[in-house]
Amino acid sequence: MTERPRSDDVLSTLRNHPDFVSGADIASSLGITRAAVWKQIAKLRDSGYTIDASPAKGYRLTATPEYSIEEVRAGLGHLKFFPSKNIRFFTSLPSTNSTAAELVASEEADGLIVVADHQTAGRGRLARTWFSPPGVNIYMSAALRPDMPPKDATILTLLAGVAAASALREQTGVNIRLKWPNDLLVGSKKLGGILTEMRAIPDRIQFAVIGIGINVNARIADLPVDIHTLATSIADEAGAVYSRSMILSALIKSLDTWLAILSTQGKMPVISEWLKLSCTIGKTVSVLQGNTTVTGIAEDVDTEGFLLVRQCDGTLCSVYAGDVSHV
Repeated sequence: MTERPRSDDVLSTLRNHPDFVSGADIASSLGITRAAVWKQIAKLRDSGYTIDASPAKGYRLTATPEYSIEEVRAGLGHLKFFPSKNIRFFTSLPSTNSTAAELVASEEADGLIVVADHQTAGRGRLARTWFSPPGVNIYMSAALRPDMPPKDATILTLLAGVAAASALREQTGVNIRLKWPNDLLVGSKKLGGILTEMRAIPDRIQFAVIGIGINVNARIADLPVDIHTLATSIADEAGAVYSRSMILSALIKSLDTWLAILSTQGKMPVISEWLKLSCTIGKTVSVLQGNTTVTGIAEDVDTEGFLLVRQCDGTLCSVYAGDVSHV
């Protein structure tokens, strides 16, 4: 059984009592001391919770932070792949992918989630920079030890796209589509992206790290000028500001659900759902692979998740990597 952090238990008790609840009652219900209750109350306040205290009445929760590990955990419930105790929350990191890789390699753990409010060296595919300002967006990485060979790694990227798009569409109503292999788009503008990295031996993935960046509450007008016409955010599309804790909880749950589907039903349900959400299939695309460019109609993805492009001479080309542009 996964042990819940005590601050989560104290927070749950406060949520269940809209009026004051005494420290003695909290201690009794959780089997801890009143001193331990006070310590957890202090920890919650440090995390941004507003908790009133009265010597005669006890404690009352009056306000919650927009983004905190406690709020994320509160929205998760029981998950198969990502125990709540395995979620690590940081104010700032160079890169959540780098930290997740270091942790999973050193701890021999599985199902780690690394979250940062800010990245100083966020990155995307093809060594591109991922602009990661604090206080507005989601930057997370999931570290896994999947039982699969390296050639199947593309399916993890497609799965993450399906999980993210499904969760965000449900939570916000924004019409998010998927561009092969790793972009979340609204129209032609980028809302988010996925970066999958792994350590592997020839026949097995030792661990994989799936990084997901989502523009949630950023106002694109406030971002660098060179991405104004290329990027968008949930706030700009929906005309509303969203709780990042709520969005992240939904995203982690969706990722857990789709990993369970992959483990029990195989790749085809993932590929089928990706095709439904795709804005690439049926489009004329140009794929830059090193010094070679493949141009044609994107017809399908195969059972490995590779993009199938019908070139003008009728040749069907299987694309496993590259920089894809919709023409």
